[in-house]
Amino acid sequence: MKFLRFQAALAGAFLLTTAPALLAHHSVGAEFDVNTTLNLEGTVTKVEWFNPHIWLYLTVENPDGSSADYQCEGSSPNSLRRRGWTRDSLRVGDRVLITGLRARLDPYTCYARAVRLADGTQLFSGSASELER
Repeated sequence: MKFLRFQAALAGAFLLTTAPALLAHHSVGAEFDVNTTLNLEGTVTKVEWFNPHIWLYLTVENPDGSSADYQCEGSSPNSLRRRGWTRDSLRVGDRVLITGLRARLDPYTCYARAVRLADGTQLFSGSASELER
C-alpha cells in the first residue's frame, strides 16, 4: 500500500512540474500570421536564450526618424544549436535583418524565421517546413 501511495505521489509531482511547460507551448500558426512576412532591420538590445524558445529584442529605426522596439521569438535553444547557433551568435549591439512572421495580436512581436548578420551570415530559426515557404 505504501508503494502505491509513493507511485501516486510521484506521478502527481511529475504532472505538477511538467504541466506548465505543456500548457505554455503553442503552434506558430496560432500566434503568428503565416501569410504575412515581416522584415526588420535593427540593433539587438537583448537576447534571452531560454527554453522553450529564445527571444531576440531589437530597436528598429523608422523612416520618419523615430524608433520602435520589437521582440522576436525563435525556436528552442536545442533546435537552434542543431542549426549552427551558439549563445554568442547574436550579441547586444549587433545590426541584424530579421525575416519573420508578425504576431496576430501585437504589432511589435514576431516569430523570427531567419536572422542575417551584418557580415552576411544567415542563421535560420524556423523549422525545415517553415523555411520551405
